[in-house]
Amino acid sequence: MINSSPRRFRLISIVHIALFLFLPALLPAEMFKFHPAFSDNMVLQRQMPVSLFGKGRPGAAVTVSWNTQSVTTTVTPVGVWKVVLAPLAASAEPGTLTATSENEKITCTNVLVGDVWFCSGQSNMLNAFSTYSQLKDSVALLGRPLVRLYQTTRESSQQPEGEPLAPTKKIEASSNQWHESTPEFLINASPVAYFFAAKVSEELNVPVGILVSAWGGTQIESWMPRETLETLAVKPEFDQPNPRQPNPNRTKEPSILYNSMIHPFIGLSFKGFLWYQGESNSKWPENYKLFFPAMIQGWRERFQAADRPFYFVQLASLNSLPWDITGGESWAWIREAQMSALSLPKTGMTVITDLGEYSDIHPQNKKPVGQRLALFALRDAGLPVNPESPHFDTMQIKGGRCLIYFKNNASGLEARRVVMNKKRDQPIQEDPEAFIVNPDSIKGFTVCGPDHKFVEAQAMIVGDHVEVWSESVLNPVAVRYAWKSFPLCNLFSKEGLPVAPFRTDSFPMPVLFEPKTEKKPRAE
Repeated sequence: MINSSPRRFRLISIVHIALFLFLPALLPAEMFKFHPAFSDNMVLQRQMPVSLFGKGRPGAAVTVSWNTQSVTTTVTPVGVWKVVLAPLAASAEPGTLTATSENEKITCTNVLVGDVWFCSGQSNMLNAFSTYSQLKDSVALLGRPLVRLYQTTRESSQQPEGEPLAPTKKIEASSNQWHESTPEFLINASPVAYFFAAKVSEELNVPVGILVSAWGGTQIESWMPRETLETLAVKPEFDQPNPRQPNPNRTKEPSILYNSMIHPFIGLSFKGFLWYQGESNSKWPENYKLFFPAMIQGWRERFQAADRPFYFVQLASLNSLPWDITGGESWAWIREAQMSALSLPKTGMTVITDLGEYSDIHPQNKKPVGQRLALFALRDAGLPVNPESPHFDTMQIKGGRCLIYFKNNASGLEARRVVMNKKRDQPIQEDPEAFIVNPDSIKGFTVCGPDHKFVEAQAMIVGDHVEVWSESVLNPVAVRYAWKSFPLCNLFSKEGLPVAPFRTDSFPMPVLFEPKTEKKPRAE
């Protein structure tokens, strides 16, 4: 018979509480360590207070030293410690960070001081050089001593964890520690993150550290703090799990990736956020329009980083996915949803409608993606660059023509040649069957009349605006640009940044896909 007396349960509970409270005091001395965010080859954030933290024996004194600074603290009753260094100047001279406690001493060597960027999202942020047939061979020619990279382990958790979980897969044996950007490590690193860091480091001549915590095929709900989701009162939407992923439950619960891959880094000092995600949410643009700004605000609140910039990549061009029943415009709606984040301060969006591939959701042309993102960081540093693509501002209708005016258009507009591959794994922009848009005319505009039926339109740059018209639409009411999942469009700023997709209307969004119906049980 099972003994279920309340007294026994009370005794068990007391034992559990005692173990929780006093077990840290029994930890061996070798448990004194830095948080995994701090290791050899790391970059410390310049020009702001630098938080450093780790584990140790409760009650023990910990002294952390860097150059002429030395800060002492005491390990808390739960076995963690934290110190804060005064702001540091950028330095490419390798140094040693030292922490001592009782008879233990730990060090992080080859440490630089510069800018650290926290990168997250799904596969287009995560996938390594090795996964791109046209990029992997270039790794031998890359690598900068001032660029350092950190890749987290992909893990999910129902509860927030204190630090990243230990690597569990051989392919991730180098995770959760900093590395120099040598070819040996770059082959398994993110091209978007690397090209961003290389551009910033080269232009500013400072070290740049890139911490990548991303997971392919994931939806934004999994990256959001649970409390943030609950305040929205919107039911998360989830696709069926992708069987090619090692953890089929990765996106089936809200917040499981925030818990294990974002929350553990709270307290880290860094420059800002980079984000590339949205493909897995493209069926639900209306939810994404709520989720994305809320996630940014949720992260900023928890990192106490309201002043930290958040820059993201708008989705590239791609042929319609099988579920799309709109005739090929579903991704236009998710791109519009992504733009909703621009209502928040210190956000910026990199437009890449010219860098996609018809048949590959992972386009190979990653270098300009990273470099366009880098323009935001360079502007932040005071360089005279404009990272902003032109965005729709206002429309006037005169004599059957629509006059479109843009924000971020100080330099003017121009048509450019655009080439996007049709086949997979072809040399970048060299597929014999590639889609080509020549600069002799402006492509990508459609216009509609009162019937709301959009037709292809002609367009012409006139001074600081674009005139759009169609001989078949005598009374135009709305204009759209690049409003396709795979738009063939070629309007750019004179700095070479593509005009952001837009629509001047507020027509209702069409049904994007047929909802799955539950199978009815067979009658017996």
